[in-house]
Amino acid sequence: MTEPRPKMSIARLTEERMRQIVSDRLARQVMFSDEVTPQSVNLVFLPAAMGGFSPPEELRLALMGSLKPPETLEGEPPKPERPSYPPPVGDPPPKPTLIRLAPEVERQFGWGDLDQEDLDAAKAKVEETNRQRIREWEEAYFAWDKSIDDRSSEVARIDAEYEQVIAEWEASLDAHEEVSAERQRLYDEWVEKHDRIFSEWGSDIGVLMGDMKDAFPRGINGYPMFHACLPIHKDDWKRIRTAIMREQDREINV
Repeated sequence: MTEPRPKMSIARLTEERMRQIVSDRLARQVMFSDEVTPQSVNLVFLPAAMGGFSPPEELRLALMGSLKPPETLEGEPPKPERPSYPPPVGDPPPKPTLIRLAPEVERQFGWGDLDQEDLDAAKAKVEETNRQRIREWEEAYFAWDKSIDDRSSEVARIDAEYEQVIAEWEASLDAHEEVSAERQRLYDEWVEKHDRIFSEWGSDIGVLMGDMKDAFPRGINGYPMFHACLPIHKDDWKRIRTAIMREQDREINV
């Protein structure tokens, strides 16, 4: 029986959608994964790093019999579970809504119902309200920014402690050479079979696309970081890429 080689289903784009993508790229509203270094793809397109384009668990379980390779044999201590991370920080505080001088005040001044002193006082009150809103937003934004750093530090601490726990656990497994060799053999067999079965899983992905509206406020290595991205079919990407290059050449030659 032929061994299955499933592929990830990539939705095809309409002509209108492809034209819009070309227009968005020329306006620098979108970015593609072929514009970043291979080492940065998972850092820039975070869904890829989070396993968003990996085979679903149900399919992996059906074809492999388990979701991951065996890490312990019967009688060995189980692998310690990774501690949970702090909850995500969430979105930054929205920018403040600034107020303007009420048109009624200007009309009253124009009709002589208010003198210059009254007008200046009304303007000063508007300015002070706006300054206060901006100050409150800045304080909230700086607190939000600090919470990101605090969470990153906590994640790093948890990871470092977990790595130490794992190192101690692995050392305990290596105590018996024969068992360790059998475990490694089974592990390698699982990985080889998995890579063989899913070798064509993402072969229809031509490129990943991130929209600037889906980028976090912070970037990395000079690139934005996208919390959402779109996989584009390789055949659609050929047409999109050709159209972008044609339009860019046209701009240069004008």
